[in-house]
Amino acid sequence: MSPRVLGRRVLFALLLGAVSAVATVPYAQMTMSAIRESTDVLLLRGTTAWSGSERRSACIRWINVETVGPLVNASEAVGVVPAWAEPAPPINGGHVRAAAVGIGWPLPVITATWRADRGDEGFPPPAERDTSGESPKEAVRRVMGDDPHASRAVMLPQALFDAAVFALPWWLILEVIAWLRARRVSQPA
Repeated sequence: MSPRVLGRRVLFALLLGAVSAVATVPYAQMTMSAIRESTDVLLLRGTTAWSGSERRSACIRWINVETVGPLVNASEAVGVVPAWAEPAPPINGGHVRAAAVGIGWPLPVITATWRADRGDEGFPPPAERDTSGESPKEAVRRVMGDDPHASRAVMLPQALFDAAVFALPWWLILEVIAWLRARRVSQPA
């Protein structure tokens, strides 16, 4: 097989992998159901303490936290969340709710964050009342919709990684098809 033909197959597999990676976003929206299991999240950042929960499904990662009061002394950073979900420090030490959602597989391709520093803002919900598992579904709807309060981002390095992960099975399929075609052509009639 010539390097040119191999290059075309690899390029086509990468293209199919990219399409597959992007397709995980609408797939997440189509297959959403309530995510009932959650993990507690505790973050200490300087003099700010955040408490909340994290919920995961195959294509959705939802993190919802709120400040639980200022600390008397600054603390070393405790607790880990992805960089795209890191809550910004509160202004003037007020009560803040922050939430983030990542959509895609194996890594999030699209992310969005919300921040509420007033009690009359309905989304994200207070972390202690976010128990039904419906908030991740609402977050995905808001990301795909036109929520003006969502700060959205496309995670290009993660999208490229996802495309490479999906390209591998596509490349194998293309190689099997090429092998079957070559075998059929080489057999006498």
